[in-house]
Amino acid sequence: MAVAASNLTQGNDRGVGGSSFNTASITPTANRLILATVTSRHASADPNHPTLSGCGLTWVEVASDNYDNTGSQKRVTVFRAMGASPSTGAVTIDFAGQSQSDCVWTIDQLSGMDTSGTNGSGAVVQSATNQDRTGSGTSLTTTLAAFGSANNATYGACAVGKGTGTSTAGSGFSKPEY
Repeated sequence: MAVAASNLTQGNDRGVGGSSFNTASITPTANRLILATVTSRHASADPNHPTLSGCGLTWVEVASDNYDNTGSQKRVTVFRAMGASPSTGAVTIDFAGQSQSDCVWTIDQLSGMDTSGTNGSGAVVQSATNQDRTGSGTSLTTTLAAFGSANNATYGACAVGKGTGTSTAGSGFSKPEY
């Protein structure tokens, strides 16, 4: 079965700030991989690692990276979740009391993947991060190990530190526009 993805919600709280944010209500489907990407900004320190809760799911951090240390500090974090009977509701993004200047999120649902393991562990078999802290880079490559099957898929999250950046999917990959 081919892997297919759909967006459950995306949103932001740019410029309002706070240490906890709620997404719009979502309705995850049973035994589907749910991936959430959270980007945050703190005015003067590395942002705390966020935690996610909601929809009767256990949210597990897959990868997290700080970037853009030239002024305000920023972090991008990807989470996974999967459950046999998730509930409808908002997802809470919490920074353990540390106020963020901005928070941006997207939550996607994927079907057609391995449902073994716990909380999506069978569906996420590798992760990799990369960054350009110079602020002058014009491209960035993140390398994954060889896929174990032609049925494997990738999920990528990109964040831009300053200015107006764009991203382009590499050869053989597609980039959904939400």
